Amino acid sequence: MNSMTKKAWLPALAILITQSTPSAPQSASVEARGVRVPVPAGWSANDRLIAASGPIAMTNFGGAYTQGGFPPPDGAEIEITSVPAPPNLSTTSARNWPARTWLPCKSSRRVNSGIQATYTESLNPDTSLKTVVDYIPHGATLYKFYLTHWTGDRNEPALDATLANLVREAQLR
Repeated sequence: MNSMTKKAWLPALAILITQSTPSAPQSASVEARGVRVPVPAGWSANDRLIAASGPIAMTNFGGAYTQGGFPPPDGAEIEITSVPAPPNLSTTSARNWPARTWLPCKSSRRVNSGIQATYTESLNPDTSLKTVVDYIPHGATLYKFYLTHWTGDRNEPALDATLANLVREAQLR
């Protein structure tokens, strides 16, 4: 993709993400970027972004972002995408993202295992967003499962369980 195409695509992608129209029923599955996952109860998927060849983007607040494109209080978002896999995930992750906390992540079924990174993004001295990313290599593809929520969210254990369930239940191509 050349730089002119990127400049045209990025604003459109930002609009699709922040002005989502959730339409996938809670019991439905969604598929994009080589992965199929169920939509968790209480979450909605942005079908317009998926239709535009984007990643899977789900929220537990109906896609009603606050000013600036942030989740509302007690809101969280999950994004699932894929890229070509690096030759060695552990070496690449340590070299490219040294400030993150890295842990092995494995599902109970011994499928979809990889590594997990956690980091925070400080927006001001009192406010930050926490992101947990599960990197799952599968063949020549690296799948990335992102969970983002406000640091200190009272629902953090349930949100972490939702991400773990999605990774475990994901059908990777």
